Amino acid sequence: MDPWVSPAPEAPLNEPTYLRVKRAIIGDLVSGRFVPGTHLTIEALTSRYAVSHMPIREALRQLEGEGILISLAHRGFRIESITEGYIRNIYDIRVGIESMLAHRAVERATDTDIATLRRLHEDLSVLIRSGKPMVASRENIIFHKRIYEIARNPEAEQILEGRTRVVRTVADSLGGYTPDMYDAVVAEHEKMIRAFEARDPTAAGEAVFDHVTAARDRLLARIAEKGAFSPRP
Repeated sequence: MDPWVSPAPEAPLNEPTYLRVKRAIIGDLVSGRFVPGTHLTIEALTSRYAVSHMPIREALRQLEGEGILISLAHRGFRIESITEGYIRNIYDIRVGIESMLAHRAVERATDTDIATLRRLHEDLSVLIRSGKPMVASRENIIFHKRIYEIARNPEAEQILEGRTRVVRTVADSLGGYTPDMYDAVVAEHEKMIRAFEARDPTAAGEAVFDHVTAARDRLLARIAEKGAFSPRP
């Protein structure tokens, strides 16, 4: 599966080109077309992906900020490895922040907020089972971001967003949701929503902790199955 073209039919029509380039670079790393240590230049990537320099530069800038690329003075970039240890570390950051945000969100949620989350969950559950994994993946981000917004901690959201883009892109490059995940993911989300409906901040934090931990384990299992990355930390 070519990660550059396969998600395109489900991608939003207004998706910025640099995001497609970024997904393509991660996809090439996942597939083994690029390996750790590969030297990337803007000119080579412009030719490979048939886009202009500007989206290439922005994609590379983001990947550098996320620790996947190392800038080489006036000589392009070098790919670093996305190892099991890297992914575990990112999920450690994610589980800590998301659990806290869920706890705070329950404390601050209105009846309308909780009703909105229930509706988003029900709609997302249908999408997860729809066989359109990329659409479901994007709606899943919206669902989680709505929880974070209720917590009213934009600084935590900014940290979270900056450190989780790569693992989301890796998951998408591997195909997003698969049928064996559907029931587990829906059940994990249901547990989160019930904690909100019970107005139990501790239960919400624990539900999110369990959900993010399970998501990490599912991703690592798929990576190991594909043999895409070194399992060493």
